[in-house]
Amino acid sequence: MYTYNMPLNKSWFILSNKVKKVSGFDDAHVRFAQALPEKFISAYTQRGDIVFDPFAGFGTTLFAAARLKRVGVGVEYDEKKFVYIKASLKPPHQIIHGSSLQLSLMKLPKIDLSFTSPPYMRYFDKQNPLSNYAKGGNYGNYLIGIDKIYSQMKKLVKKGGYVVIEIANTFDDDHPMTTLAWDVGKIVSKYFYLERDFIYCVKEGQLSSPAADDNHSYCLLFRNI
Repeated sequence: MYTYNMPLNKSWFILSNKVKKVSGFDDAHVRFAQALPEKFISAYTQRGDIVFDPFAGFGTTLFAAARLKRVGVGVEYDEKKFVYIKASLKPPHQIIHGSSLQLSLMKLPKIDLSFTSPPYMRYFDKQNPLSNYAKGGNYGNYLIGIDKIYSQMKKLVKKGGYVVIEIANTFDDDHPMTTLAWDVGKIVSKYFYLERDFIYCVKEGQLSSPAADDNHSYCLLFRNI
């Protein structure tokens, strides 16, 4: 029988999001502070567990895993970011250069926890973030890509393992809100049990995505049952 588990005892939390600029990346900012993945890694894994990020970015989740004595494994599409992470990440941690649309072709270990923030897209954007913004696309195709990624992850996450997605609904002054968090949550819940959501409130700074110029987002907690 399924047993409900909630190590975090509130449905919301507040953290500082003072993120650093990364040298050599033209004003690029880390997506979120290391304290965010650490909160979930500490609550839902044990030492030695595998923590996976399919959109590794600047490696924040992997570095958080390493600090907490877990094994961080990630995939990053952008070659420059991949090189940046690889230069600082030491074995047994692992970063793979490639697209998470092809997870099934990669030699990945079984995952205890996945923590990530996927690249955001608004319904009116014309470039597909899953191609590292190198190709045209639309919101519908973006959601199809998210579906493809998490359908593959279903086979990688251990039974009882967790998937956490940090994501926000997005808006622009000239357009209606894009219900990104709800749309992605609906897709991923096809493959994993949506256990609950947490509201992540930013004490200092803002969410650094230009598509989510706000001071809160959701952390959607799924479980592979």
